[in-house]
Parts: sequence; structure tokens; C-alpha cells
Amino acid sequence: MKKSEELIPYSTDASMIEGNAIKVVFPKTIGEIRNIIGKENNITIRGGGTSLVGGAVPFNSVVMDLSKMNRILNLDAGNRIVEVEAGIILDELNNYLEKYNLEFPVQPSSHGVCTIGGMIAANAAGNRAIKYGKTRKWIIELEAVNGKGEVLKIKKSDLEDFSGMEGITGVIVSAKLKLEPKIKRTTSMFSIETLDSVAETAKKYKDNKEVSEIEILDKTTSSLLGLEEKYHLIVEFENEEGELKGKDYDYIMNLRDRAYPALANIGFSHIEDPEISFQKFKEFAEFLESERIPFFGHLGVGIIHPVFMQNQKNKIQRMFEVVKRFKGQITGEHGVGIIKKEFLDSINKKIIERIKNRHDPLCKMNCNKVINCGKKTEEKIEEAKDDN
Repeated sequence: MKKSEELIPYSTDASMIEGNAIKVVFPKTIGEIRNIIGKENNITIRGGGTSLVGGAVPFNSVVMDLSKMNRILNLDAGNRIVEVEAGIILDELNNYLEKYNLEFPVQPSSHGVCTIGGMIAANAAGNRAIKYGKTRKWIIELEAVNGKGEVLKIKKSDLEDFSGMEGITGVIVSAKLKLEPKIKRTTSMFSIETLDSVAETAKKYKDNKEVSEIEILDKTTSSLLGLEEKYHLIVEFENEEGELKGKDYDYIMNLRDRAYPALANIGFSHIEDPEISFQKFKEFAEFLESERIPFFGHLGVGIIHPVFMQNQKNKIQRMFEVVKRFKGQITGEHGVGIIKKEFLDSINKKIIERIKNRHDPLCKMNCNKVINCGKKTEEKIEEAKDDN
């Protein structure tokens, strides 16, 4: 347990939404996790604290920090399978795997601090989604403890009960993951004048099986990163086709990771992640520019990151209206968390509510994230007592 003055870092996450933690616990075993779930009524699960939608923000809740559960449990290098605890950081895992010439290929921009458990909970995508898809694709099996304290082995058919549910059904304890051989990659960067040319250039590479990412930087983002005030496409190759290699390759990849911090530094600190079809990109980009909303993102899979100032809620609302008109999704990789609950459509909400009630009927886990729990947790507990 932490002293009250030490709780401040645990009362927010990368979203910078302010909450309040009443205490922090650091389980090391499944037994300890079950004990915490049995004793506490309002638990916020925390991995690397990288959520941009308030997924790890506590509200009068106990924070369950999984950073002590960070072991590599088993590696079958020959079959390219690794079993890890949920608290391991992605870069630490890949650094370990490097000596076996292997890697876990899904790569969010927060790879230096995000945990495997957090990636699974959000079903993270990242820069290389055009080649490798989202995190769920790489899961063989999960071990989890749900809100009822049940220890579950989750196979492929039931992964959606935990992967992409943002911790509202329970705690992901460990995961058995598929791996890929580590590849020496190269990249090319294209400086482009018009959105038409951006779309044409991206289309040229989109179906190339050796391309692992197509990233877009708009003119504002490019300028902040020290590039010409034009659009820039970053195309990563799984072979030697790219013009930039070695240190030049590393520089461009690091440059892309600096896009959001550069925008946040001038006040554009609220980042969104709608997912739209590739065919609608130009029209969507034109809308963003008409509203003076800077953007960057994973153009290869249609996950775009418009970035807003904190007082631009009306612009965010208009942006989501456009996304819905284009039949897109309100989130491509960050999740719903606290911020996007009001934009979740009724069909998805009902599906999520059904899964939540099956695994966490008392609403103990990440309460009021993604969906509202309805009755207060205390009332549900009293009802359960009466039923017994």
C-alpha cells in the first residue's frame, strides 16, 4: 500500500484526466489477485499507464498495478511461442527475444513503456498494423481472473471477452503469444504537395506484402518535426527496398514516434483515433484541414490521429459525426475508456454490457469505463447478498 502523498502518479494516466486513488496494490501471484478482488469493490487495473482515454484513471478506487508481474515464463524458440506475465513492457520483451532472432511484431508508439497486458486489453494496433494486424491476432491463450474471482484459461474463441475489453471483465494475468523472426527493415519517406498525391502514393504501396507500415504526417506535424511544410508519407519495408537504412532508418522511426509529443507541446494534447476506410481518407483529411485540426496516423489501415486542444470539444463532436457518416469506427486502437463512452453506438454497447455482466456482475473491475455500470457497485453487492 502507498502513502497518500505517493498516490498522485496513480491518479491519472497518459490522458491527463485527474482521478483519485485510495490505495495501490502490487500483486505478484494469481492468489493475491483473487484475494484483492474478493476484498475490494472498486478496482482500477494499471499496466504502463499509457491509456490516452482514461482507461487507468481511478475514481475512489483501488489501483491494481501489475508491474511486479513482469516475468517471461517460457520461450519455445523453435515454434516461435513465448509465455509472459501481463506486466512485462513490450521493449523489454523484444530486447530479450532479440538474441533468439525473434520479436513480437505489434508496435504501438508507446513501445518503450506499454505492457503486454495493456496491449491485449486495448487490442492495440500500432504502426505496423498493415502487415501484422492487432494484438489479438497474436494471442494463442490467455490466463485471466474475472470480476467473480474465477481463474480462466481463454482460448481463441473467447478472446474477445478480455482482449479489447479494456479491463472491464477482469485482470489479464499472462499470455501465450506467437512470435515472428526479427527482420532487418528499411524505410522511405516521401514529401508530397497534395492530398491527391498522398492517396496515390499510399495506394501504390498498400497491397505490397513487403510493406509493414504506411504513416502519414500532415503539414503542421511535419513542420513541427523539422521537415518541409508538406505532407509526408513514411513507408517501411520488410526488405532492402527502402532508401533509408541503419541509422537513417532509426532516425525516421524515432521521428514518427515524436509526432504526438511535438503537437502536445504546442497545446494539441487531446488525441483521437478514428478508423475510416482508405477510400474516405482524402475527404476526411479535407474536413480536418477545414477545421484546422492537425493529424497524423496509420494511413495503411485507416487509423488517423486528429489532435485537439483541450477546449475544442465541439470540434471533436463534429469530427465523430463525420466518422459516423463515413461508416467508420470511433476508435481504432486507443479504446473507449472514459472519454468516448457517449459516442459508443447502441449495438456495441449492448454486446459489451452482456460480456461485462457475465464476467463481472458486481461491476468491480474498471467500473464505469467503456460503459456505465448502471447501479452503484454497493447496491449490486447488497442485491447479491439478498439473493444468497
